[in-house]
Amino acid sequence: MAGENWYRIALNNNHVGYMYNNAYRDLKGRWHFLSTTHFSLENNSPNTISKWLTFAAKPPFALTRASYTNRSSGQHNATTIRATPEGYEASIQRNQQANSVALPWQFDLDTFVAFEQWLSSEAPQAGAQHLTESLDFERLRITRRNYRVVEQNDEGYLVETSAPFAATRTQLNTYFQPQHLSMAGLFDVQATSEADAIALSELRSKTSYLLALDQRLPDHTNLKSLALNLHGAGDYNLPQKYSLTANPVTTKGDGQAHQGETLQFPVSHPDIQALVAQSLSQAKNSGRHPVDTLVTTAYERLAYSEDEPAGAVLTALEKQRGECTDYADLFSTLARAAGYPARNIYGLAYKDGANPAFMFHAWNEVYVDGQWRSVDPTWNQTRVDASHMPLSDAQAARLMQANNTSDIYFEETEVPQVTAAP
Repeated sequence: MAGENWYRIALNNNHVGYMYNNAYRDLKGRWHFLSTTHFSLENNSPNTISKWLTFAAKPPFALTRASYTNRSSGQHNATTIRATPEGYEASIQRNQQANSVALPWQFDLDTFVAFEQWLSSEAPQAGAQHLTESLDFERLRITRRNYRVVEQNDEGYLVETSAPFAATRTQLNTYFQPQHLSMAGLFDVQATSEADAIALSELRSKTSYLLALDQRLPDHTNLKSLALNLHGAGDYNLPQKYSLTANPVTTKGDGQAHQGETLQFPVSHPDIQALVAQSLSQAKNSGRHPVDTLVTTAYERLAYSEDEPAGAVLTALEKQRGECTDYADLFSTLARAAGYPARNIYGLAYKDGANPAFMFHAWNEVYVDGQWRSVDPTWNQTRVDASHMPLSDAQAARLMQANNTSDIYFEETEVPQVTAAP
């Protein structure tokens, strides 16, 4: 595993980023593992994620320090984890704001390289599986991931990890270093030279990814149901027929996995706590449901600014503007701070006008009164209409790929059903 490696990241045959890995042991015997991933899925929106883990020189080779940084659109989020007698402490910085969180973890080098050790010691056959643990810096958790051996070949091992919508396949060499990764069959990561890895393609703006609709939708914010056919994308493994309904819900379970603070959702920040208190007071005085007033709070705090994302909740509040992802981030943060599990949803939503189309959009699902509900703070919708189409990451990427190379469009196949506004 030791040594430096560069990788080229491609999406839809576009060179969108690079990855750099380095593993070494310093003069004091400590083990270091560094990784930097840089990508840009649209022009002027680069994102760089860096991780650095340091393990002690002597058994049990405990994790002594870890750092994580995420830079995008002028934003800088960082987490530094240090060992303490009780476990670890995470120092979290979001631009100029900082706070600390105690983490009752145990994590060491054997845990970090458990999968590679398993391959080396057991020489598993095709179909064998192994469960590993890794650090999730965004959620400040130790997460589990299951690996399955697809085959042992001349290069080394081909392994696969399961994912909610698509698997990631990785070809490892005989030193257990990645040589090629295929993520959801769309992102392609290939070992290469440094010069090739950093030579990125010029990309399009997100607004150019509009998917045409054959006719305008009447009263689209109150649509109860909508039936569509997708034309021109037969080679991209996408559904042809879409039956959409109001309040589309994709999340399962009771919401425990979608609560609490993360780097993306600064739940404990004083500005967030103040907004939540104000919103809940408005709900009490007006008789509205607290979730409804939280939607309105997110809607009223930001002015919509297309293709100018703030990139972080606190920055959006400071600038008082953002695009749909900023509205979604803000609502998830407010809802979690108020005790409601919430998550961001990504997909397509209808864009009205002389040239009607579907555009890529973000909204939310929130767990309230024992069930999940869809809301859209960008448009102040406390119930999402049927012109919203949730997509998996794989489906979204395939639609972008199809739109790059084909003349695709949606056709309305039934008269849309309209209901009274809630």
